[in-house]
Amino acid sequence: MSSYTVAQNTSFLTVASVLQKVISFFYFIFVARMIQVENTGVYFFAITFTTIFTVVADFGMGPVLTREAARFPDRAESYFNTVFWTKMMFGAGAYLLVIIFANILKYPETTKLLIYISGITMFFDNLTTSFNSIFRAKKNLIYESLGVIGSQFITLLIGTFALLNHWPLVWLILAYTIPSFLNLIYISGFLKKVYRIGVRFVWNSEVFRIFLATALPFALAGIIGRLYSYSDSLLMSKMLTAKELGWWSVPYKITFAFQFIPVALSASVYPVFSSLFLSEKTAIGPLFEKSWRYLFAVVFPVALGLMAVADPVVRLVFGQQYAPSVVPLRILLVSLIFGFLSFITGALLNATNKQKTQTKLIASVLVVNVILNLILLPRLRIDGAAIAALTSNALLCLGGLYFASRQVYINFKNILRYMNQTLWPALAMAAVVYFLSFRMHYLLTIVIGGIIYLTLICFTGVINKQNISIVINKIKLKSKVV
Repeated sequence: MSSYTVAQNTSFLTVASVLQKVISFFYFIFVARMIQVENTGVYFFAITFTTIFTVVADFGMGPVLTREAARFPDRAESYFNTVFWTKMMFGAGAYLLVIIFANILKYPETTKLLIYISGITMFFDNLTTSFNSIFRAKKNLIYESLGVIGSQFITLLIGTFALLNHWPLVWLILAYTIPSFLNLIYISGFLKKVYRIGVRFVWNSEVFRIFLATALPFALAGIIGRLYSYSDSLLMSKMLTAKELGWWSVPYKITFAFQFIPVALSASVYPVFSSLFLSEKTAIGPLFEKSWRYLFAVVFPVALGLMAVADPVVRLVFGQQYAPSVVPLRILLVSLIFGFLSFITGALLNATNKQKTQTKLIASVLVVNVILNLILLPRLRIDGAAIAALTSNALLCLGGLYFASRQVYINFKNILRYMNQTLWPALAMAAVVYFLSFRMHYLLTIVIGGIIYLTLICFTGVINKQNISIVINKIKLKSKVV
């Protein structure tokens, strides 16, 4: 089975993630409208709580497995099995920690039950990433993409059936656990079929020691990163009410729905960064610049456009009971811009053996985030959490860019030019959309805004005859192959 290009792998995972996020987003809307705001808060927190411990289960082994299997393909099976059994042990330990901390923090019994079941989902998902790491090392993301879509579709079916039949809240968590197990079976079967790599009772202690030492910075960065991403929800669970957590879940889910874009791109460029670091280090900078250019073209219109229609979107889609979510949503959309870009800086630093630098950066930002939340939550409630997130993401992005530029040459003139080509068209589009949102349905204003943005970026050179010709030629080439 041949590998795919960065563009092809990005397309596979982007399409899969788009479908997964679309299904997940509409499913969450259905959940939020069917159950009370307080129950939405409990449901959201149970999933969030266990997500914090996923990095303990993985312990940084996933990125290391991808990197080393990409560099040394002949050792992939030995690496895979050692990592798989390591993840099995660490996953069990992580689940035990979930139970311990849920009891130490004295959450209500219903919340703890949801957390326990969500922890099982975490265990299955952690094992699945071992298989996905090999596919990523082989530059073949199509099977992971199919698994992403299939899992979310099964979640939708089970969850919808449970909601329509008014089953207990626990079924909304089981709707994730069941497809997680099925996805593990699926991806393991196809790794065996495609690359003849399967689970064996093989343990290489030398590989384990090397990987553990290499993964430690990844693990520390991951643990700190999870705390950074979810510390606000953890603090809110003790400082705010379940209803406020429910309000917070809406802007969080809306902004999180778009993270598939930088995730897919970083997953595709990470092994390429790793390979180039050994063979052609000077090529990393231009690839980094192109990655940011792609993200600029997407995140500016998404963030600024949604800011313009935040009020009607929240009130009409989720209901009037979620009106307090509007202000934090607008703040988090600005934060989304920095969050997008920091995915690529993080991928570059990790791929160039600068895990420790990335870890220290995230740790510093985590401290800032926690301090800001402790100060702002009692005063501004969920608005304060959004402000803390914006400040922290900006620091993470700019700090990452600084350290990345010290590792490889980055042409900042190119980055500023790419930003200029997309920022002012997005600002103009957002201004028109905001003006029209008071006079017509928000869906129509989004369509009009999209047309305006596409027209303006044609003038700035983001879309030109050369780009169009490349796309047309690729389509023709694929048609001939088919």
